[in-house]
Amino acid sequence: MERYTVMTEDIENVTNREVVRQNRVSMASIGLMLAAVLATLGAFSVPDPNSSLSTFLLTAAVCLFLGGIVKFFTGRNCYFFKPTGSRIKRMSVYFDNKERQVLKDCLESKEFERLKGLKRQINSGVKMDVMLSSDNRFVAVQLSEYVPYTYEAFSPVMCYYAEDAFLLSDFFRNDKH
Repeated sequence: MERYTVMTEDIENVTNREVVRQNRVSMASIGLMLAAVLATLGAFSVPDPNSSLSTFLLTAAVCLFLGGIVKFFTGRNCYFFKPTGSRIKRMSVYFDNKERQVLKDCLESKEFERLKGLKRQINSGVKMDVMLSSDNRFVAVQLSEYVPYTYEAFSPVMCYYAEDAFLLSDFFRNDKH
């Protein structure tokens, strides 16, 4: 079995940089750091030097500031489809293990209507990782098979654009499972 890289590791190269990953600054990190500054100012405005309130506020300020720093550096990663500027959402759809080859054939031959008839089974068998643009003009799909303790990719990343992407995204929009 040929080894493939995971979609999120290789999506930028597969699409010739049409899909880009951007780091977004978390507003929570800014809020935590601002709260730390306010707590520090509050600690220095306490008139009683023997008060435990100033010690509490300084301790809270340090904790809030450290939490803000951690949240800032762990930020949110977002993917965008550069030609249209639309945001890409990620999802996983699970199928019965018996549907493995049929699923792969449907995607390779672009027979997306056949996908609706395939049996689904949650968290087992075959996993389809999907990256879908919000305007439905781009879809990337990769199939993985469950081997003990993890899913391993058994197909390359398959990208669909324009009309093919719109037809395939219809499967995910009408997904009731």
